[in-house]
Amino acid sequence: MAGTTGTPQATEPEGARAWSAAELLRDFANTVDVVQNVEALPESSDLAQWLRHYGLLDGDHQAAEGDLTRARALRAGLRQAMAHHHDGVAAPLPDLDRLAAALPLRVSFGGPRPALAPLGDGVEAALARLLVAVTAAQADGSWARLKLCHADECRWAFYDTSKNRSRHWCSMGVCGNRQKTRAYRARQRTGGPKE
Repeated sequence: MAGTTGTPQATEPEGARAWSAAELLRDFANTVDVVQNVEALPESSDLAQWLRHYGLLDGDHQAAEGDLTRARALRAGLRQAMAHHHDGVAAPLPDLDRLAAALPLRVSFGGPRPALAPLGDGVEAALARLLVAVTAAQADGSWARLKLCHADECRWAFYDTSKNRSRHWCSMGVCGNRQKTRAYRARQRTGGPKE
């Protein structure tokens, strides 16, 4: 919901929790509150801290200003993709496609089945791990359930847990009720059908 950011607020030690691909992508998308213009990754050091918290960056690698710019562009592209999940129509995302092509990825044959893996280490590889999470989410069916709240005063990324994948709001109790109340009042003013 609006007003909170994707800044890690874990009580567990870093690396102690296994994040699902959907959780990781949702939390990354929510490192910005687009309505309140609150940035959870204002500095490159904040990016490195976030990546470490989610187990994407290890060692003493530091993020540079270019890494922060690339991460924010990746986040914007992923948010744009999530916005399209409401209508079920996959739209071309050329900016995200170009960004993905520049990140170091390869196919690994080191496990029970071939898998997409980042090349090397460091921040670029950590960002590439976010793309690996996209493919993992697609494979487990959770990618299309990642959406942006329809409420203009929110736009928070959320995981649609509804059976028919038709949820529009991050929270029915807050954003959904607010939107339904507005629609009801608008119908009352215009003399539209009453519920």
